[in-house]
Amino acid sequence: MPSSVPAALSVVLCAVLGVAGCATAPAEPDPVPETTVPQTTAPEATVPVLLEIVQLRGDVAGGFVELRVTNEGTDELVIERAAYDSSAWSTTMTRVDEARIPAGARRNLRLQLPEPTCEPGPVEHRATLELADGSVVEGEPQDPLGQLDALDDRVCDVRAFARDVAGLAWLAPDIPADGSRAAVLRLEVSPAPGGGERLGSIDDVAATVLLTPTDARGGRLEALPVALEIVAGAAPTVIEVPLAPGRCDLHAVAEDKQGTIFRIRATAAGEPVDLLVPVPDDQRDALLGWVVARCAG
Repeated sequence: MPSSVPAALSVVLCAVLGVAGCATAPAEPDPVPETTVPQTTAPEATVPVLLEIVQLRGDVAGGFVELRVTNEGTDELVIERAAYDSSAWSTTMTRVDEARIPAGARRNLRLQLPEPTCEPGPVEHRATLELADGSVVEGEPQDPLGQLDALDDRVCDVRAFARDVAGLAWLAPDIPADGSRAAVLRLEVSPAPGGGERLGSIDDVAATVLLTPTDARGGRLEALPVALEIVAGAAPTVIEVPLAPGRCDLHAVAEDKQGTIFRIRATAAGEPVDLLVPVPDDQRDALLGWVVARCAG
């Protein structure tokens, strides 16, 4: 049985990849996935097009990225299929719904991120647009927000920590639907195999803009102290994280983008590391409902 470490909850809004002012272009509806990428012999389009890759605040929690297309020509651009290949991601990202972009306008084509490869080295990537007139636009997208190398960090950092130090997993929480008491999340820490050597630590769990950890008396904390030493081969430990709403305006709940992604401050091989660990979707939905009920009580 895993040991239980009761503690005050700490939740952090992780706006690591959000950049102020970057949400100026509207996102298209979610992409329609395609399992195969057919080869094309279509002629190359001559229309001037600017291709960019960005990730907006609303993309982070759901694991999306935007292929931003700017029509720099004088005629409307009609896209029937868009594809994005990257050495950082395991499969091609595609969408097959029509997108119309007037001359001089730009549009974000939302793509679902697959599993990352977590391979070292610079990212090699390429976007392809198949147009309604049968021609094709191909090119290497620009990285206007400087996000390209960090898009896979959240998953890859947690994956590396699990391999070298300990796996992290959210267990079944205690979230009263009526908001009558504090919600409690439960983070299981499962050390990597070994012979008792010290591998690292979990130092604290930080608050988000939506959720705040609390101490034993219900007082709010900026971060929940944990101070858990991780030893190779040890039994799993469960960290209990009690929570209070960080804010009660309904707009904040309705517009929440990253309020249930927790920043876990830890160490690995003596070096500090910040791990961004989102709760599962069902726990996220329960937490949002709990915030509304708790604030209304």
